[in-house]
Amino acid sequence: MGSDDYGSDSFGRQIAPESHWPDMHALICIVSGDKKNTSSTSGMQRSIKTSTLLDHRIEEVVPDRMEIIVQAIVKKDFDTFARMTMADSNQFHAIALDTEPPIFYMNDVSRAIISVIVEYNRLSVAAGTGYKAAYTFDAGPNAVIYALDKNMKEIIELIVAYFPQEENSFKDVFNLFGGSQLRGQVPAGFNEKVAKSYGVGVVKGLIHTRIGDGPRNLGEEEALLDAGGLPQNLRSGN
Repeated sequence: MGSDDYGSDSFGRQIAPESHWPDMHALICIVSGDKKNTSSTSGMQRSIKTSTLLDHRIEEVVPDRMEIIVQAIVKKDFDTFARMTMADSNQFHAIALDTEPPIFYMNDVSRAIISVIVEYNRLSVAAGTGYKAAYTFDAGPNAVIYALDKNMKEIIELIVAYFPQEENSFKDVFNLFGGSQLRGQVPAGFNEKVAKSYGVGVVKGLIHTRIGDGPRNLGEEEALLDAGGLPQNLRSGN
């Protein structure tokens, strides 16, 4: 993390290549695209000044959790990865509440997503198959749900059961799962009372993605614009 007050010697390092855990996927639930009432920067500045929980987190919690999560990724230990990811997200938002005045990044829909994932994991752990999903929220209401490839279709169907999407909005996801139709449904034994079902559009959209190699330079044949700056599909003859 470095020691310079201005962060000049603080940097991130990659602990494994992007090919290390190819079956790790993520589902992003877009709860709101509106501008936040409190920006991430100003919120953190307020937390630094007023949250006593933040001091404990920095000094006692983060160093240990960093070691645990690194080993979980290296060993592809999803159970530990899930527990640490959700615990750290929860504590981050506890700090937001511990700030003066308190900051509310999540909303009722965010908390409903948490309840659904908690019940989904409870059912799986009780069946002896461990954790299947991990939610996390940054400084906002949108959820990111991590899961292994083998469980992602079931998770998407679970989310759609509580947060229906517009018809045909899952065209690309259908193709990803072999063209099979995705429908809203819950696993057998799931306690459906953990959250209420919302109407279409409450979750504005779902983005399913996986680990990739990050930004890279593409050749001219991949360009969307021609040399004159016009879209390729508007060129003469196209």
